[in-house]
Amino acid sequence: MSFSISANMRSFPLTSQLSGNPSPLQPRSAEDEFLEIARKSPLERLRDRILADMKTTEEALAQMDPEARQAVEDEIKRRMQEALQASTETGAVVDKTA
Repeated sequence: MSFSISANMRSFPLTSQLSGNPSPLQPRSAEDEFLEIARKSPLERLRDRILADMKTTEEALAQMDPEARQAVEDEIKRRMQEALQASTETGAVVDKTA
């Protein structure tokens, strides 16, 4: 089984645009935070988790020089492939009769 992952995939927070909350100084509600996460695809959430593990953000990544950014993108791609491969191996047998 093979997987194809786009290294250019990015996630963008939609909360301020959709909630009508234009001020970044106002605290976000739990509902806004939940909706931001729920609107993301599983791969976007995985990418966010990997970036958090690497202690970086999309904003910091965008400001990196091209060589450093490519190295980080390659590491993200590698980790995503590992996570996807692990998920297919551990979920190979599932009883759905219940």
